[in-house]
Amino acid sequence: MEAVKKQGRSFEDGKSTATSEDHRALTEEIATLKARIKNLESESEAKGSKAKSLESEVEALKKQSEGFLMEYDRLLKDNQNLRSQLEAIDQSSLHAENKKSM
Repeated sequence: MEAVKKQGRSFEDGKSTATSEDHRALTEEIATLKARIKNLESESEAKGSKAKSLESEVEALKKQSEGFLMEYDRLLKDNQNLRSQLEAIDQSSLHAENKKSM
């Protein structure tokens, strides 16, 4: 009976030791995973911030592009008006020369 009790105690001691080692290993793994989670969260925040910054930059470039397009259209119209005026001046001066030569 004593031998069985000793075997039982040594089994319980072995189980406690194994449980203690398992617990320690799991605690270390949890700490490692928590550190990794914090690192990933900080990377995620940095990338999110950079994404927002790039989105703002893209929006600004779109607005700038729209402004350039509007300015191009305005200059195109001005150019056409000036060409029309120049053509009218050329025609009137040609008409005036024709009258003089008659």
